[in-house]
Parts: sequence; structure tokens; C-alpha cells
Amino acid sequence: MDANQLYGQIYHLKEKLGKLQSEYWNMTSGIDTWYFWFNVLFFLIPLIILYILIDRKRIFEVSFYGYSVHMIASKLNSALEAGNYLVHPHDLTAKVPGITITAVVLPVAYMLIYQYCTNRDKNFYFYAFLISLAIAYLIDAFFIAIDYLRLDKGMNLTYLLFINFAVACFAYWLTNFFKWMKRQKKEK
Repeated sequence: MDANQLYGQIYHLKEKLGKLQSEYWNMTSGIDTWYFWFNVLFFLIPLIILYILIDRKRIFEVSFYGYSVHMIASKLNSALEAGNYLVHPHDLTAKVPGITITAVVLPVAYMLIYQYCTNRDKNFYFYAFLISLAIAYLIDAFFIAIDYLRLDKGMNLTYLLFINFAVACFAYWLTNFFKWMKRQKKEK
């Protein structure tokens, strides 16, 4: 089989997979299911909380941190889902898979921790670890109980704890790096 034939098979399998995912979403997560409304609420509530609590003087810095958390977590989540280590069986929409409440809850939680720690000179790593514990052993455990999250191939809540903590730390370092670059420009 040559490369074009192989690509053709991949293309047709992706088309078939897309149809199957859409059919599955309509059966299990469509607008007439409680999962849909659960998604909508858990998508909107953190954003409303963020809108109320975000430090308007530091909105770009805090938002950059949150965007970094979102992007890093989304890429990791995609890789873990592609390997079937974890699956979110109930996305917000069938047309754009991967839009789960994790895409909102995680960044907002870490943004508020980042803002709290940097405004009050608290140890970011300590508080990020605490929120990672809460997310893994409370929120993710709850999601597993209601079949909103499935873990497989040895993935467990402790791994999710450390993955989330690593994401929070990497985004923190990235944000600090850009803040450092900004200070370097001002000093010249």
C-alpha cells in the first residue's frame, strides 16, 4: 500500500469516526439530556465567578496565565484522550469535540489561585498543589462517579493530580518568563 492509499483509508476512517461521534453525542449528550445542561452550567458558572473576582488592574497578566493553563491542559488532554488514557464521554458539542468543562474549570481555578498568591505574596506552589488535590480527588472523582470522566490504561486520580499540578507550574513559569522579558525591556 502506498502513502496515498494509506491517507485515503485514514481520511475515510476519520469521516466514519466523525459520524459515529456525532451520533453518540446526540444519543448521550444532546440538548435533551441532563449532561448537556450540566455542561452548560459548569461552563458558565466558572466564567461568571471569574468575571466577578478577576483583578481588573492585572487582567492581562492573570488572563495570560489562565490562557497558558488552558492551552497546555487542552493539548495534554487531547494526547491522553487520543491514547484512551482518559475520556470525556459528554462534550459540550459534537461539532467541536474536546470542549468539556475541564477547559473552563481548570483555568479559572488556577487563575484565581495565581491571582490570590501573587496579590498576597503567598506560596504559589503550595496553593496550586492544594487546588490540584481538590480538583483530582473531589471534582474528578465526582465526574467519574457520574460517568462524566472515564480513566483507563492505568490512569488514576493521583496521576491527574500531578498532571494538573505540572500544568499549573509550567504556566506559572511561562508567565514569569514573559514578565521577566517585559522588565528587561524597561531596564534598557
